[in-house]
Amino acid sequence: MRPFKLLPLLAALPLSLTAQAWLSPKGEGVVTVLYQNDIERLHAMGDGRTQDRGHTYLDGIYFDTDFSLTDRLALRFSMPFIDGKYTGQNPHLLVRGQPSTVVALDNGQYHGGFQDFRFNVRYALTQGALKIAPFFQASIPSNNYPTLGHAAIGVYEQEYRMGVSMGRRLNPILPKAFLQGQYAFAMSPLVAAGVAPKRSYGELQFGYLLNRRVSLQGSSVLIYTHNGLNFDYYLFPGNLTEEQYLNHDRISQAKLLDASASLAFQVNRSTNIFVSVGHSFWGTNTHLRYVVSTIGISKAFSTKLSAERTAAYRSMPDENKALVCTCAKTK
Repeated sequence: MRPFKLLPLLAALPLSLTAQAWLSPKGEGVVTVLYQNDIERLHAMGDGRTQDRGHTYLDGIYFDTDFSLTDRLALRFSMPFIDGKYTGQNPHLLVRGQPSTVVALDNGQYHGGFQDFRFNVRYALTQGALKIAPFFQASIPSNNYPTLGHAAIGVYEQEYRMGVSMGRRLNPILPKAFLQGQYAFAMSPLVAAGVAPKRSYGELQFGYLLNRRVSLQGSSVLIYTHNGLNFDYYLFPGNLTEEQYLNHDRISQAKLLDASASLAFQVNRSTNIFVSVGHSFWGTNTHLRYVVSTIGISKAFSTKLSAERTAAYRSMPDENKALVCTCAKTK
């Protein structure tokens, strides 16, 4: 299962786009647009050993809007557009070699489209130094896109997550540093071959404010699927039933650990630009990311609901002030 499909873009995003423990003031939010390039060279099998079955190239444009209804309650909506291409000697061109079942995705050309709608609601339980915010997220396919093929843009699954995010500035020990993370458990309805995927998602992020405008961040993202197909290093895919084969990306027991580093620059009080580079360090039953490169921009805005009518969002606040979260900000 392709990591891009499960958690699009998240592994390479900076703090201002990933954490959910922070909320901006009532009536304010952030619009984010970014571009990401993902190169995948290896397939990780069930025991962690890898095989080179060809390379996949994925380009994504990510649209994200985050808005605070109150000082504690925030909503978020996002949807990526993904374009994928496969090159190699193992394309999914025919289903079981049947001429009537040609799959066009792996013909060496780019194929793209919008992936899944994502809706997130979160509530800040605390507003002190330690930020705690439980959340609920729903992912719904935006269209009936194909799922068989290395270059498929998604797995066409409904998924519902419940989790909690936490974050804190590390003052007084490290007043310019911050640490945050989140855990979520996700469930999907029955997909195929008796499998209804259940997954855990975890994030951990450490950041440091170099000055009022520049920050650095290191992030890690873990995806852990609790059930599904385990790919045998020697037999896959010949040991699968036809239903399993047709849906193997959708119902694999995928596990993946990504890590990334990012640099963010605050252009002004409401505008931030960022770049990031990520890599997959471990995985099973999935494709491994060789390198993921991201560049993006986020723009804060305020509405009539805002008490001060000005964008209060700061991705890099003064060292003596509390960290303001990413509602006005990411998987």
